[in-house]
Amino acid sequence: AVCLMALFAGSAVAQQCTLRAGYDSYGVYAYTDSAGRAGGIDVDTIRAFAGELGCRVSFEEMPWTRILLAIETGRLDLASSASMTDERLRFARFSIPYRQAEFAIYVRRGESGRFALESLADIPRTGLRLGIVTGYYYGDAFDALMTDQSFAAMVDPAADYETNIRKLLHDRIDGFMVDDVGVMVSVMRRLGVKDQMERHPLRLPGDDLRFMFSRKTVDALRVEGVNHVLERMQSDGRLQDIMRKYLE
Repeated sequence: AVCLMALFAGSAVAQQCTLRAGYDSYGVYAYTDSAGRAGGIDVDTIRAFAGELGCRVSFEEMPWTRILLAIETGRLDLASSASMTDERLRFARFSIPYRQAEFAIYVRRGESGRFALESLADIPRTGLRLGIVTGYYYGDAFDALMTDQSFAAMVDPAADYETNIRKLLHDRIDGFMVDDVGVMVSVMRRLGVKDQMERHPLRLPGDDLRFMFSRKTVDALRVEGVNHVLERMQSDGRLQDIMRKYLE
């Protein structure tokens, strides 16, 4: 523990180590409770590894696009549930993966048959108006398709899952991309709309999710310290215990 604390805090006293974490509403992984306190799987995991490294941590809720900008500028030190992409590697460092997300498309209940998709490339042919969340990563195949004008014309961005759900139920879009099925199920239950929507049968690959750190404020040795703690939390069951607390 002493070595890890040194990795993270450098020459500073451990108690002076402070992490600023950003989060947006993300199902059971990150949310603000009725008392105004951050909670969820990701939040508890951050508190756990920060505590082991002797660091205090503060949380600020904001939209994902602002989180990305704050990580890039150094206003925030870290965020969670992040995919590692070439674009983000310009301004961020990443931890080892700590969970995996599953991509999907959700449509209004009973309407999957309207859109015969064998791949995302079929979306322009079927006329499916597709919602996304600005700044979310949906895989390399999706990014490549966004360079095609006919595909990009079918895509309608929004700020969050909740906005896409409202747009879907008011027939402003026909479906929307989900970057994490577990989060989607949690949001549908919270909003009471689970019976009004369904997952399209098109199966899409998922992605490893990591903690993302600002290159401006967190150096590689500090991320290494986090990785050591995450590996221990995975091997001794503490990470699984945090997940079970919210998922079971």
